[in-house]
Formats: sequence, structure tokens, C-alpha cells
Amino acid sequence: MISLGLRYFLEVARCGSVAGAAAAQHVAASAVSRQIAKLEDELGVALFERQARGMALSEAGRQLAAYASAAALEAERIATGIRQRSALGDVTVRLACTEGFAHRFLPQCMADFKRLHPEARFHLLVERPEEVNRLILEGLSQLALRYTVAPDERLKTELLCRAPVYAIMCRHHPLAARRSVGVRDLAQAPLSLGDPGTTVRDLFDTACANAGVHIEPAYVSNHSAAFLPMLPGSQIVALTGYLTVIGLLDSAGLVAVPFSNPEMRQRSIQVVTLRGAHLPPLARAFLALLAERLGEAPRAPELARAAD
Repeated sequence: MISLGLRYFLEVARCGSVAGAAAAQHVAASAVSRQIAKLEDELGVALFERQARGMALSEAGRQLAAYASAAALEAERIATGIRQRSALGDVTVRLACTEGFAHRFLPQCMADFKRLHPEARFHLLVERPEEVNRLILEGLSQLALRYTVAPDERLKTELLCRAPVYAIMCRHHPLAARRSVGVRDLAQAPLSLGDPGTTVRDLFDTACANAGVHIEPAYVSNHSAAFLPMLPGSQIVALTGYLTVIGLLDSAGLVAVPFSNPEMRQRSIQVVTLRGAHLPPLARAFLALLAERLGEAPRAPELARAAD
């Protein structure tokens, strides 16, 4: 990937002689000498000090060797990447997701996949649902994860699984021992909710309207986990999906209580790709890992107990 002259120059610098460089490169010594002489003519400076016991780099030669070594390493890095892409397709898995997946679930999936496929690279964009769809439609992302109530017919649904909304609260909260709660039960609780337009907020507003109750949240954010640190020891109730708090419930002393309102169980996780697009092998393998992990994701303990 670097010029023949620079390659022979680096070999002479390494071996300390034209004869040694020629033997290492499997060429005649005269060929190496010609390339060195040509480099010195082009630069107008001696690159080596000819000594009785071999050749030592001059000051100019040391400067050129530093540059040539770095260029050789960079060329090899690029060549390796090209060879990998040729064999594996695109090694960068380009993902988009809504914010709830970015806390724990997707980072853990990416780390586990990287251990299985060290050559893999990831580029993750975290956006609102409509932006996630746009990234797929414009080909900027290969795979997207989002919460949805109705799948987008413009996209190909690769995976679809139920993802109800839960009421997350301190285990000492008065409602924590309930098998389920209704939106009416939360009328007096300081609620943490997402912005209008998020699936949790839209489902909650619909459930309230159908129940004939109006509840104003005390805490609103476009970041679903922003207020979770406030829950331990408080009366605050946060509404979110189970994947957002998985691994956090026991350590933070929280519980996830399911809703009795059917509206709060109408949400799904959707993994989508662009219709007609061909996923590279690594992206397809990551999709398989997502399917496995979503299938393994535990249900909220309260929901599982209610189903028994």
C-alpha cells in the first residue's frame, strides 16, 4: 500500500544493509539500491550514512522513516478494513431507537454481540419515534427499535412483541402491594410522565379519557428515566416500560405494578428495517440476537404473579 521505494527504504533501515533488505524482500540487491538512490535524488538529501559495517539512517532518513512507518501502519489498517468488508459486508451495525431502549437493553446487547463478533462496530442514534422511522426510510440506519401502538406499514416489521406500560414506584408506596392499578388510583399521586407524543403519554391520556378522569403529571420530561432516581423513599409514580427499569428494581428498592386499564397494555416493541433492503451479515446476526434477548426478557414480577 506504500510505494516500492518507501518499502525498500524501511527494509534497509530495519536490516541495516542493502543485502539484508534484498534478502528479506526476495529481490536483487541492485533493485533495492536503485530505489534508495531514486528516493535520495527526489529529496535531494542522503537518507543513509554509508558505514563499513552497514548503513545507518541520517537525520533526514530518521524523519522519513517515522513518516513512512506511520503511513505503512495506516495503509495496513485501511487494507484490513477493506478485506473485512469484502468478506463480511458492512461491519458497522447502524441502529436507531427511541430513548427507552438506550438506557440498559441496547447497550448490553451491543456489548454482548461485540464479544461474539470483535470485528463489529456500532453507530446508535436515539430519537423520537417519528425520527426513528425517518432514519430507516432514508437509509441512514439499518435496524430500528421503537415502541408502537400501530406498526408503520412503510417499514418491514422484523420483530414484534408486547410491551405494556407499568407504574414504577418505591416498594413502600401505598399502591406497591396491589396486583394491579388503574389510572383512577393515581389521581392523587405525583406522577412522572413523558412528553405528549410519546407512546406512554398517549396511552395514559387515552386511558384517563376513557375512565373519565383528568390527571396532570407533576414531572414531565422527554427522557423517560430522568426522574427514576427520585422514586426511592418517595410517593412519586413513574410510568414506563419494563425494559427501562430491568435490573434496577431490586437495587433501587422499586416495584413495577401492571395496569388494569386495557389501554396501557396495547403497546408493542417493534424492530423494523427498510422494505426491500438487504441487511449485511453482521446486522442480520445482531437482529437474531435482539430476537433472542427480547424473548428472554422477564415479565414484571407482579404481572407474572397475576397471570398465575
